[in-house]
Amino acid sequence: MGLLRGTTKPISELYSLALLDLDGVVYRGKDPVPYASQSIGDAEKRGMGVEYTTNNSARFQSTVANQLRGFGLDVRADQVMTSSVVAARMVARQLPAGSRILVIGSDHLREEVQKQGLTLVGSAQDDPDAVIQGWYPQIAWTDLAQAAFAVERGARYFVTNLDATIPRELGIAPGCGSMIHAVVAATGVEPEDSAGKPESAMYDEALLLASSNGSPFGKEQCLAVGDRLDTDIEAGNRGGYDSLAVLTGVCDAEQLLYAPAYQRPTFIASDLRALNESMPEPRQVGPLQFNCGQATARLTETALEVSDTSDINALRAACNLFWQYDEREGTDATVKFVLPQFNL
Repeated sequence: MGLLRGTTKPISELYSLALLDLDGVVYRGKDPVPYASQSIGDAEKRGMGVEYTTNNSARFQSTVANQLRGFGLDVRADQVMTSSVVAARMVARQLPAGSRILVIGSDHLREEVQKQGLTLVGSAQDDPDAVIQGWYPQIAWTDLAQAAFAVERGARYFVTNLDATIPRELGIAPGCGSMIHAVVAATGVEPEDSAGKPESAMYDEALLLASSNGSPFGKEQCLAVGDRLDTDIEAGNRGGYDSLAVLTGVCDAEQLLYAPAYQRPTFIASDLRALNESMPEPRQVGPLQFNCGQATARLTETALEVSDTSDINALRAACNLFWQYDEREGTDATVKFVLPQFNL
């Protein structure tokens, strides 16, 4: 997907619409991510539109919007695109109206399914046409068993997202993808479609919503922002969106350095303050050296060396150096190098 780019003006003036992930970007559970709310508000003042995209299928749009308002943001409920909203629309496009659906998920997912003219059933014994599995805090073994029984009986299998983990107040917890593995292990059947990232459907739905509420946006005017390379950033690449990876959630320096081409972002930043900042472009200054701003990254025979492990520009330079080396030498060529311990 190329190398990291730079900007000569703030990102919020370069792009018209930010497609912001929530968990790990704007908040962690109930707690706000430092600098996020102020940065989003400042970006909106510069004219940048904002849509919030989340693989979380448990929470109503209005609930999420109320939480964001508690952080000082001005948010409408319809600015929040959840995987439940996308999943219900996705299944409604693939099954006839009135189809019987077993929902393993939250009240929000159940409500969205009903909004699409589909019929809710309570168990596998009701012979559902499809199962939609999502994540919610009260999910139990009995729920997973019902999903497995229905799939074994021939129900089509859809899921809201494939996230293996989810950031919470106390740390990283099992996500929807971890629960899906249990059903797949029991049935041998993989989900035939997922509403959440890394599929690009969520960004596409958010873009459609934003365009319907004002001036139409093109993909080139949109920036996907997230903390996970395997969901947020990969979804941007799949859908043709530029992307910004922030280091406030799951993603870290080592993941970025070893990211495969399809999970590499357009920009990297420590946090959302980058929305209102320009950033230098990493430039090659030798066969095995990149500079970015005043920072330097170079490869020796055994190690990756950077000028300052606390400088985000050093990580930007290092990523372009590693990615270029990887493309030149072949997949996993960089595993032999000792890495610096970044403190960002």
